[in-house]
Amino acid sequence: MYKRQKEKKYEDYTREEFENLSYNKREELRTNYEIRKITKRALIIIVVIFLLITLFKSITTVPTGYVGVKTRFGKVQETTIQEGLNFKVPFIEKMVKIDCRTQKTEYTMEASSKDLQKVSNIKIAVNYSVDKQKANILYKEIGKDFNTVVVEPSIYEVMKSAIANYTAEELVTKRQEVSNLAQETLTNKLKENGINVLALNLIDLSFSAEFDQAIENKQIVEQQTQQAQYELEKAKIENEKKIENAKAEAEVMRQQNEQITEQTLRLKELENQAKMIEKWSGNLPTTVTSDDIFSLLKIGE
Repeated sequence: MYKRQKEKKYEDYTREEFENLSYNKREELRTNYEIRKITKRALIIIVVIFLLITLFKSITTVPTGYVGVKTRFGKVQETTIQEGLNFKVPFIEKMVKIDCRTQKTEYTMEASSKDLQKVSNIKIAVNYSVDKQKANILYKEIGKDFNTVVVEPSIYEVMKSAIANYTAEELVTKRQEVSNLAQETLTNKLKENGINVLALNLIDLSFSAEFDQAIENKQIVEQQTQQAQYELEKAKIENEKKIENAKAEAEVMRQQNEQITEQTLRLKELENQAKMIEKWSGNLPTTVTSDDIFSLLKIGE
């Protein structure tokens, strides 16, 4: 069977053979040679680019404060990837980065108090973070938009329940207690999803104008009552001080009177003795009683 002879290429000709070819043939060979050379170079470049892309795709970096959730053919893997440089199978595995830093969400809502007062413009600020050990479960069950899907609805539900446990007046006077109750409930609710609640603050809340006026009037009455009690206590203390001062003055006067009485008696006694001395003639009495002897002794003192 006739076998077609393989056509010679540009590089297969010797210089002499190439010069003996026609002009068109030589140009055709040169053109084909250049095409083959360019094609070869292009293939090399494509292979190098493919290898570089493959290498690049196999390396991934997880920033500080994040964790990586690895998926293989769309299926979430059980382990999470920690911060730093990590490797994955290119074109097969993907890395989803979950922010585990402290995040803040603010929410505004309305609710009703225990005494059926409408509470409007309730502003809540919640700080939370994703548990690094449960980030893959969170992504698998909820996805990356967990703030909209689970955090905000949970805040609404928890705050509505907490506010319903207090009267409108208690919401004003026990705001911190309401915040603590809501934070505890929200923590327990989101913990199962791998979200840690760090803080919950009840920033603001509003009531109807009539209720605000009633609260203001009550506060005025309480302030006036407290002022009256203060003045009553002050007057009572001042009266007690006056009584104590009067008692002290009376005691001083009593002591002074006792001193005056003793001094007066002593002076009177001395005067009597002086008069007896003036009347004495210098002769001793012939009859002396015991009382006289004591009198004479006292005179000599």
